[in-house]
Amino acid sequence: MFSKFLIVALCLVAIVSADFVRMKVQKVKHRNAKARSGSVALSNVKDLSYYAAITIGTPAQPFNVILDTGSSNLWIPSSSCSGCEVPNTYDSSASSTYVPNGESFVIYYGSGALQGFLSQDTVTIAGMSIKNQVFAEATSISSNFDDQKYDGILGLGYKSIAQDGVTPVLYNMYSQGLIPAPVFSFYLNRDESAAFGGEVVFGGSDPNYYSGSFTYAPVTKEGYWQFTVTQGSVNGYTFCSGCQAIADSGTSLIAGPSDAIEGIYKAIGASSSLLDSTVHVSCDDVDSLPPIQFNIGGNTLTLQGSDYIIKTKGGLFNLFNICMPGFESIDMGSDGPSWILGDVFMGKYYTEFDMKNNRVGFATAK
Repeated sequence: MFSKFLIVALCLVAIVSADFVRMKVQKVKHRNAKARSGSVALSNVKDLSYYAAITIGTPAQPFNVILDTGSSNLWIPSSSCSGCEVPNTYDSSASSTYVPNGESFVIYYGSGALQGFLSQDTVTIAGMSIKNQVFAEATSISSNFDDQKYDGILGLGYKSIAQDGVTPVLYNMYSQGLIPAPVFSFYLNRDESAAFGGEVVFGGSDPNYYSGSFTYAPVTKEGYWQFTVTQGSVNGYTFCSGCQAIADSGTSLIAGPSDAIEGIYKAIGASSSLLDSTVHVSCDDVDSLPPIQFNIGGNTLTLQGSDYIIKTKGGLFNLFNICMPGFESIDMGSDGPSWILGDVFMGKYYTEFDMKNNRVGFATAK
């Protein structure tokens, strides 16, 4: 998780079946059965946040966590965290499958930090129970993590960026035979009024939610899900040429270098509000805005104005419709990716994260 401009969350009810037969989340009864794909349904919160339900321990203790492709650790607040203003905390004394670890940890995100100690227990997600999963119990968290609908974060990046060398959930899910391949996919429904907000599939992808075939880009550096954008352009302006990007479910917007973002604003005719400096476009012009194009994996992936503009309320007493470009400036230095393709991008393109073949795939979402 890089800079979380508008933190994401996933609400989960779900599925365990090779044929994606839907059922409520429950423990897998036949743990020695053939590996199957697990699928979880998502809830969309204003096109900005998605959170997933998991459980930890025996009996199960419920938590809502961000499924974050931009980090690799699982953490949840500890019951010993007196200052954590979150919905749920983990009580190790209430779990018969808890194994103490005690190693201290500190995790830094673009939006805050937390510290605490490591523990081990059974983690259940999408009806699959992962035994002996090491995770972090947070005893102190930054204030920006308080008063959210989610409790913690479940990272889905590579092990190389996991704090303290902890084996990530996806790795254990695969090694324990719960999924047929270390692959997972995101479908994000950008219709915030819809009851069904999207889906994450562990072990494969779901053709019910994309059309055509995938465009694949090889992972250029195993850590974040990083790949090359051959070119990015809008209205004659090239803002990216051979740049490195990551697909990050834990970032709501598309983030890039400040000069490139300013160039995009100019190319689409965005301006700053005199009242609060908010960058916006006229809501009447959204359908006529120029397309933004990303050349990835030999194909051009296009965002129309309706894809990259976020409609919200603003102004005095939040009475007015505001249309804001779904971009944010972030300068990350020369040793990291320069672009983050967050939910604004992943909402248009169903995204497959394939650790087996070290590639990221994009297909047009239905």
